[in-house]
Amino acid sequence: MSLIEHHGNLRLKQLDGLRGLAAFSVFLSHAFGMMASDRGAGQFLDFPLIRPLWDGFIAVILFFVLSGFVLTLPYTGPTSKKVEFLTFDIRRIFRLYPAYWVAILASLGLRYFIFNPSSGLQSLSGWTFWDQPITSISLVKHFFLIAPGLKSNDIDRVIWSLATEVKVSLIFPVVLLLVQKTKNVWYCLVVLLCTFFCAKYLDVLGLFLPFLFGSYIAKFRLPIVTVLRTSRWLQAGMGVVAYLLYASRWIMPKAWGFEPWSMLGVGIILCLFMSSDLLKRVTTFRPIDFLGDISYSFYLIHFPVLVTVGSILYPRTHSASLCILVSLAASLIFAYVSYRLIEIPGQNMGKALVRALRSKPTPAPLPASETS
Repeated sequence: MSLIEHHGNLRLKQLDGLRGLAAFSVFLSHAFGMMASDRGAGQFLDFPLIRPLWDGFIAVILFFVLSGFVLTLPYTGPTSKKVEFLTFDIRRIFRLYPAYWVAILASLGLRYFIFNPSSGLQSLSGWTFWDQPITSISLVKHFFLIAPGLKSNDIDRVIWSLATEVKVSLIFPVVLLLVQKTKNVWYCLVVLLCTFFCAKYLDVLGLFLPFLFGSYIAKFRLPIVTVLRTSRWLQAGMGVVAYLLYASRWIMPKAWGFEPWSMLGVGIILCLFMSSDLLKRVTTFRPIDFLGDISYSFYLIHFPVLVTVGSILYPRTHSASLCILVSLAASLIFAYVSYRLIEIPGQNMGKALVRALRSKPTPAPLPASETS
């Protein structure tokens, strides 16, 4: 799904690359975390200003903000679309579920036919891998994804974030209506602060905050980008600020709470990727652009592949680097196949179903004599 839009000189294809970099960050977080006791460059990788580059949790926050941004784009601006609940949800279901189901089937195949449960892989990280039996109820919950009591570690631990994405997507049209109705930037700030208060102190609406934040960035993207494009020095300064905020989990005292600061850093990074010609060239560089195209399937399959490859190779080679490289190659190949054969056809099916629903003729009203 290419994220391309033109408003003057603004082009958003680079956001595909940003999504790919985030997916790669999640891969690194699991790769380095799984091989925690066998990392030759461990001290360097754990340096506070380096550690954010493989912080999977903050990369997922970036996914959420980026999703809110991208989903809102068609519904903002002078030619904004009308919010339609049914068609929106149909397209999201066909976007998310087909590749997810394939990844779950692939994970089950890896677990039961290739994974070596006696490899001793757990001793490297302290994590547990596929040690619980899979029940029929668990399979049903995984099929629907958003079922209560779903245990993502049973099959593919990364799907916890996808479950969040689906839950938010199903009611995201409400967010779109809210964003369309709040015209004044100060009202938007009030809405965000109220949502943050509910998430922080009432333990509700926490899932919506990064998506809502991304939506409001989409709404006000043009004036933000216009200001940032006035000076490269401004872009450089904001880049430093954005990275420090993004890294707040590792450089700020824990008492300060890192999530809102990291989310703010993500928002600035998103705006910089829309404004900077340099960042655009980096993220539209073909390998990164390719990673952006396949990032969804890559995100879904990389952890089961890491676990399987590690269980087979590590006992024989005792090389964490080799396990990571082989896992990366296998994940990229699977993700590309899934992208071409599952993701694109799935999206096309969703679009075709939406077109069919929109073109369905409305029944003519009955004559008054037949309705009496």
